[in-house]
Formats: sequence, C-alpha cells, structure tokens
Amino acid sequence: MEKTKDNSMSYNFGAHGWGIVFYEILLLFFMTGLTVDGLNTIVPAMAEYHGWDSALVLSFSTPAGIIALILVMFWGKFIKAFGLKKTTVVTIFAAAVAVVAYGNSTSTTMYLITLICMVTLINAFAIICGMSITTNWFPTKKGLVMGLTTIGMNLASALVNWVLTFFMNMTGSIAGAMTCMGVVIAIVGVISIIFVHDTPESAGCYPDNDPEVAKMIANDELKDEESSLTYMDCIKKPIVWVLGVAYGFFGLATVGIMSQLVSFFIQTRGMELTGALTMMTIAALIGCVGSWLWGVLDQKLGTQQASFLFGIWYLVGIIFLVMPGFLMYIGLFMLGFAIGGNGNFAPSMTGFVFGRKDFAVSYCVINT
Repeated sequence: MEKTKDNSMSYNFGAHGWGIVFYEILLLFFMTGLTVDGLNTIVPAMAEYHGWDSALVLSFSTPAGIIALILVMFWGKFIKAFGLKKTTVVTIFAAAVAVVAYGNSTSTTMYLITLICMVTLINAFAIICGMSITTNWFPTKKGLVMGLTTIGMNLASALVNWVLTFFMNMTGSIAGAMTCMGVVIAIVGVISIIFVHDTPESAGCYPDNDPEVAKMIANDELKDEESSLTYMDCIKKPIVWVLGVAYGFFGLATVGIMSQLVSFFIQTRGMELTGALTMMTIAALIGCVGSWLWGVLDQKLGTQQASFLFGIWYLVGIIFLVMPGFLMYIGLFMLGFAIGGNGNFAPSMTGFVFGRKDFAVSYCVINT
C-alpha cells in the first residue's frame, strides 16, 4: 500500500488529459463553494431575505449533509447501470435545477428539501462522477493529479463568497445570485456533453498519456471494464472502514472549520466581515499551493505516508489557530496548507487499492 505502480513526476498529461484536470477543478469548485464555504454568505443572506432565524437555517445544514451523504452512496449503482458519462451529465443538470430551487425557496420546509437535493447532486457529480473520470484517466499518477484538481476546492474557499456577493449586488438578492449559479452549472453540463470523455480510451488517448501504462492495464485485472465489486463486498472489507473513518476525520475537520471560519474571526477575534473574508481568502490561496505540494508528496512517498504527515500537520495547525497573537497567523498558514490536502488522499488511496473498475462503488462507500 506504500506506493503507486508509477511514481513518475511528469506533468505530460496531453491536451485531453489537462482538459480533464481543469474540468474536475471546476466541479470541485462548485462542490466546496455551494455546499461548504458558500454557507458563510448563503445562510445569513437567505435568513435576512426571508426573515427567517439564522440559527435555524444554519442548523439544517447538518441533517441535510448526513442525508445527502447517504443518498450519494448509491451513485455508483447509477454509474454501473447507465454509464459514467450519462450519469455525470444528468446529475449536473439536475444539480443546476436544485440550486435554482434552493435559492428561490419560499418556506423553511422547501429550503431543507432543496438543500438536501443540492448537496446530494453536487457531491455526486463532483466527488463520485468527477473523481471516477479522473481515476480512469490517471490510474498511476493519482497523487499529482489529485494535487492539481483539488485546487478547485481552495479556489472556492478563496472566491465563492466574493462571487456570491457580486451576483447578489447584480441581481439584488440571494435568490438571484443562486439562480445565476444554477445557470453556470447548466452551462458546465453542456460542456460535459460536448467535450468530456469518461475514459481516455473513448477519446483516443492513453491512460496517463502513456502507452506503457495502457499496456500494463491491458495485461492485468483492470482489462475487465465491468465492475465486479458490490456494496455488500465493500461493507465487508476492513480496509473500507479504515479508509472511510480515517479520511472522514480529515473531512470532518475541514468542513467544520471552513464553513464557520468567517464567523470564528468575527465573533472570537473581533474582525469586521471584510477582514474575516480576507483571512479566509488568504488561507484558501495558501491551500492552492498546499494542494499541489501534498499531491507531490503523495506521488513521491506514497499515499499512506503522505496521509500520516498530513494529519500531524493539520493537528498542529488547528492548535495554533485557536491561540492568541502571532500564533494564530501561523495556524492560519498551516490551516491553509492543510485544507489544500484534505481532498487529495481519500480518492488517491481508493484508486490505488481498488483500481479503475471498482473505484466508483468503493469510493461511494468510503466517502460516506
């Protein structure tokens, strides 16, 4: 479990390969932006717009997230039944509708239902579908590629609240802003239909843009394109539980911190909103570099060792963040690097353990 079969550090992905990298960056931008970090803007804006209690609206995020995770677990089944590309495209368009409906909720009941739909569908197209496509394209360079694609999460942390504020000013309401976001997601759906291939072979390319990797795949168990792994098989495997719990704690820390970071700086550090957003933006921009560097360590050291180093770094960063004075800024710097690596390791390790054909089903369970 220490290393992938190919630890080459080459970024020669080819034009189609780089297109897939940027595509997944975009999908992860929407995932983090609208289901985690955007809550810093969306929740208070929705509460103010409708005259709802802000604490009540925020409290919906936890049950919605839990329900969404359970629902996303079944997307591997859809991929097996209907194919990866078709599932991806349909999910993206459905997510666009859910985002518009969520932004235009007229009651707290509608808000909760559409929030569940939005979180489910966005996580499905970005995490399950998007990372399945990425794993198909880059079976032995997962460390490098995950380090690049998860930059989308950090860009969302840095930019999404500013983007939402811009759309709110342009349209005059949070409802208009979310409608704009829904339209943008629908445009990505059109791009998916025209330009995105779910495997390099279907685009006339080689996995990792390397004919030797293609030969390797053709000669081992990955030559069978039909997944043989079932959900029950996953649940019975101890490694699934180990990976799911371990990387789940990383995700718990990241979602919990980033969704409340602005409030943390305002309420405990006495900052104004603009200053708090700036601090979050700085952390996220540092995370763009961190994402890439953790990917490099993944590729060089192996996912297991890199994950261990990541956990130690994250722990120290959180401790410093809550300390007074200059230590807080050290903690912010370390936190920025940590959020950059949060999304890298779980899909990288899943791809290493289960390979291309069983990635979708296994990662659905591990992610949940």
